[in-house]
Amino acid sequence: MFTGYYGRRRLKSILALCLGFLVLIALLYEPQKQGRQLYTDLPPPTQVQKTPAPPLAPIQKRPGVMSFVEFTNSPYLVFQSLPTNFIPIMILSKATNIEVRDAIRRTWGFYRSYRNDTLRMKVFFIVGIDDFMTQRIRTEQNVFDDVIQIAVPDMYSFSAYKELSAMVWVRSYLPNVPFYIKTEDDVIINTKILADRLLPLIESVANQKLIIGWFGSDNAIQRGSYQKYIDAVMTQTTGDVRYAMSLLYAVTAPAADRMIKTVSQIEHIDYPGDPFVTGILRDAAQVQTTNLATSAENFKYELANGKCRGAFEKNRNLLLCTSSLHVGPIVSMTEYFEAWNVVIGQPQP
Repeated sequence: MFTGYYGRRRLKSILALCLGFLVLIALLYEPQKQGRQLYTDLPPPTQVQKTPAPPLAPIQKRPGVMSFVEFTNSPYLVFQSLPTNFIPIMILSKATNIEVRDAIRRTWGFYRSYRNDTLRMKVFFIVGIDDFMTQRIRTEQNVFDDVIQIAVPDMYSFSAYKELSAMVWVRSYLPNVPFYIKTEDDVIINTKILADRLLPLIESVANQKLIIGWFGSDNAIQRGSYQKYIDAVMTQTTGDVRYAMSLLYAVTAPAADRMIKTVSQIEHIDYPGDPFVTGILRDAAQVQTTNLATSAENFKYELANGKCRGAFEKNRNLLLCTSSLHVGPIVSMTEYFEAWNVVIGQPQP
């Protein structure tokens, strides 16, 4: 009895073990089969159309050269109070040269009358932007009405923009003056010769499109041929464009209007320098020149670079002379006063 009993129990155990093994195989087999069915029954992958990239934005057109010309005048500059018989002298200066401007105001740039009170000359200083000098420039403008700040840096690379700004400022705020004189703050001018001998020469041709100055080989301050100008305005030249010495030249109103119209059509100036305004732009605008070197008045200038007192003593016909600022930092403000004392003490040649 017991033998059969235990045999049956072993048989049941074996059967249960086999059944469990079959169930385990079934459990392991069915998910794989279903997985294969699910994988084969999946729809083919959808081809996603890539959204095309938006077209590149068009290159923006430059605002133009004239967009650089912005002015900040002295709040106390009253144009209505200026006389009708006056000539503006536009002096290019750096914002940092405050003491130099003060020396000029007290010497050759002093606002005085000439020709028996029939003519006046008034100086205006064109300065650029210097972040460290902003407040001092504002203070100077509150004291004097002759400082005009433009929106370009005080760097040589922007000298042409400063010259152009002087031209635009005169034609915008002083449209009735027949011409203007352009010079720089490293210059000392004999205003007696300027008023009595040079201005009559300019007045005789003021209705013509002219720039009056020293040109070509008579320009002692030479520059290389690296200056460029875009083809839209460059005329057919050999590259040897005559330009005026930057220390002093005069521009008639018709010439200024013609050059402003020409440059207003230009987007950009590459490497502007001394030859730009009075050379390349003048040539493109078909403005003519008058060379002071060939004038019967025999006007003279000297690059004395700080020795102007001796230069004016030696030559009474000297129209202008350069201070030490022309070649570096100013040595002493007294050189302006010493040279001016010689000029006012001389009899008219």
